[in-house]
Amino acid sequence: MKSILIDGNSLIYRTFYAIREMSNSKGVPTNAIYGFVNILVKIQEEYQPDYLGIAFDLKAPTFRHLAYDDYKGGRHKMPELLEEQFAILKQLLIKMDIPILELAGFEADDIIGTLAMIGAEKGYQTEIITGDRDAFQLVGPNVKVLYTKKGISQLEAVDEAWIQQEYGLTPKDLIELKALMGDKSDNIPGIAGIGEKTGIKLIQKYQTLDNLYAHIDDEKGKQKEKLIAGKEAAYKSRMLGTIKLDVPWDGDFKELSFHNIFNAESIEMLKELEFKNILSRIDQTDTVETIEKAVGFQWIKTDQELAELLAVLAATEEVTIYYHQEETGVYLAMEIENRYYYLNAQVVEKLKFFEKLLSLKNVTTLEITSQDLKNLIHIFHQAGITEVNEAFDTYVATYLLSPGDQRYDLKTAAYKYLSRTILDDEEMFGKGKKRVKASELDEQLLADYFVKNCETVKSLKTVLEKELDETGMMSLFKTIEMPLLEVMASMEELGFKIDRSQLEVLSGDFESKLKGLTREIYELAETDEFNINSPKQLGEVLFEKLKLPVVKKTKTGYSTNIDVLEQLIHFHPIVEKIIDYRTLSKLDSTYGRGLMTFVEPKTNKIYSTFNQTVAATGRLSSSAPNLQNIPVKTEMGREIRRVFVPSDADHILVDADYSQIELRVLAHLSGDENLIDAFKKEQDIHTRTASEIFGVPLEAVSRTQRGQAKAINFGLIYGKQAFSLGKELGISRNEAQNYIDRYFARYPKVQDYMGNVKKQAKEDGYVTSIWGRRRYIPEMNSRNGILVQAGERMALNTPIQGSAADIIKLAMIRVYNRLNVEQLEAELILQVHDELIIDTPKNEQEQVERLIKEEMEGAAQLSVPITVDVNSGASWYELK
Repeated sequence: MKSILIDGNSLIYRTFYAIREMSNSKGVPTNAIYGFVNILVKIQEEYQPDYLGIAFDLKAPTFRHLAYDDYKGGRHKMPELLEEQFAILKQLLIKMDIPILELAGFEADDIIGTLAMIGAEKGYQTEIITGDRDAFQLVGPNVKVLYTKKGISQLEAVDEAWIQQEYGLTPKDLIELKALMGDKSDNIPGIAGIGEKTGIKLIQKYQTLDNLYAHIDDEKGKQKEKLIAGKEAAYKSRMLGTIKLDVPWDGDFKELSFHNIFNAESIEMLKELEFKNILSRIDQTDTVETIEKAVGFQWIKTDQELAELLAVLAATEEVTIYYHQEETGVYLAMEIENRYYYLNAQVVEKLKFFEKLLSLKNVTTLEITSQDLKNLIHIFHQAGITEVNEAFDTYVATYLLSPGDQRYDLKTAAYKYLSRTILDDEEMFGKGKKRVKASELDEQLLADYFVKNCETVKSLKTVLEKELDETGMMSLFKTIEMPLLEVMASMEELGFKIDRSQLEVLSGDFESKLKGLTREIYELAETDEFNINSPKQLGEVLFEKLKLPVVKKTKTGYSTNIDVLEQLIHFHPIVEKIIDYRTLSKLDSTYGRGLMTFVEPKTNKIYSTFNQTVAATGRLSSSAPNLQNIPVKTEMGREIRRVFVPSDADHILVDADYSQIELRVLAHLSGDENLIDAFKKEQDIHTRTASEIFGVPLEAVSRTQRGQAKAINFGLIYGKQAFSLGKELGISRNEAQNYIDRYFARYPKVQDYMGNVKKQAKEDGYVTSIWGRRRYIPEMNSRNGILVQAGERMALNTPIQGSAADIIKLAMIRVYNRLNVEQLEAELILQVHDELIIDTPKNEQEQVERLIKEEMEGAAQLSVPITVDVNSGASWYELK
């Protein structure tokens, strides 16, 4: 029989300091608990004990405190973040059915020592988990210590042989050793001037304290004096350092019987703590549904079976689809009124499923539920089904409910919301070179996989609908996020035309300038050629050859990041050249040569992917390539936009851009009369702000003052404090704070609003946009001041940026629908934050310019007017 006894206090301190600060979405600190549970999982998986108990110290004084007032007197107070986790951990241990061992007047060590001896007498093999070397004295034939030597990742087994090798002593000798050398951590005095090395020699010679003092005259000189002077302290130290083996424990080892720590109650609490990694490791139990759960389905293989399926589809209003697309075709699993169907790619192609589906009268009204509906829309479009009624996307719904998670795949969502373990594509098909095609797998296995995942999507919808209702985001989901899928799919399919010859010229120009900069850098360095892209070689040139002041060092040498270079720009002309080189090199690799790799040769277009579930604020992003990150602050960056052109010679690009939409949202949310008045009078908001805070007439505002006011206007939206603002403006922190104080004096309701937002974030754990979009901000309830400040910045920025994101999404939907209703050839091809671009026949230009302005300005009703600037041109560059 095997028993494991854990020193709870020792282990939770170890885990607290071993793992960086963690908290769940409600701001509850969880790092120590997380590490502790990981140890329990390791015990269950690797050690599989028959008995398990966890001993804790109580706050009440023990017999040692009563014997020695200063016992443990030097210890710091327990950190608040750790203290908060103690009670939570004990609740979890109770739910895991793990005995908590505590006894007034005694320490955890004493309880562990007593139980270890009782177990040894019964012949049990006992292992003690602790980070406290005091427990080494308990080691014996049936007892060993699993020592958390470094952090919590490894447990070192300590037995009698280990102690002999480490100290040259027996476990019992360690008690006598502590009597001599004491223990600073517990404030055990020992004998002044006697350290570990001397103490070991004395115990090896005399074995016990009693024998040492019986032969004290054998010692000489100062060491003898120290031993005599410290005799009383030595005996007191031995008492304090001896673990009791006879505490009055009247329990039975049967009470320590070990059970699976994962049960319905403990799993529920682990979910509340949001320990997703731990939950994913849980052995399959009755409390967690698994892939083995059978789902009955009909395998469609013949024309007759397909006809029957189409008849069912024609008579229904909604369908759940799980799909998989690869070069060989599309695999489909469908649920219709709780019946499941499966079609493999060969059947879909052979029986012409999509062509026959197109003939159904209700194909455009059929409400479709799926995971990642945007890609399914592409499949339908490719099959000629241009109108798709996307009803529910479990991928988008999961994102809305927890926008900070970054993982919304079906497997993660199934575990989080259904406590169900399913396989994902990587587990089913492999990855990289080992990835196999669906057609290479066993047909029955494949069918089970698709149908079970389809059933998971169906079950998820039920849970997610309830969550969206409870969080007040169902309207946001239905009126903004779901209609947006069709718009994004359309933009992805249309692409943006590239003038390839101009792109080649631009890339060539970039490379020519790079060569010139390289020569200049070598000349200024007055050295042989070196790798400018190597931080190590560049650091040697700047700080050893040219003797520039060292700003920052890293583990590998000198730091040469942009912050360092900007601080050195006035010390040597080479620094500015290096900054230009890096900027140009990045432009070429990303948007020169880099952009060429994305151009489709047949159409001369690039087809970017628009991502709806990346930014926690609700903003869209684009990738492969990222068209929203093309630099516009430098002329070299703006030149890149010249290569983006209309799709045809008789077309033109029409661009519409919201004017200061985030500041208008701030005016609306804050209700500040002065800010609202500026927008209603159509004044330049930055000039008005400058006039207000600098106390000068509007017409007297200088360019510098307007620039500073602009920095303040936008800086406050992003939660900037005086330090950051001062750094941006190149002024002192006190000057920056003075500007902020003047700003709030003129716009007092903005200050009130910001205070209320931070208060709401702290109390509720989240903030919302005008349309109810939530963002959880656990950082607000952290004990770490830096994290709290980061949380405050997120809290201030999110309602504004999130509302602006919702407005542009509504505008996209309205513009897209209006173009279709008016049956125009013009097509929406790009969204970049607050900007929309339409590829327009020249004969529709006037109509489209009017249309886009009307729809964008009418997308939302705020307490201030929304204005849109419209421009047209023969390239993206000409639109500004």
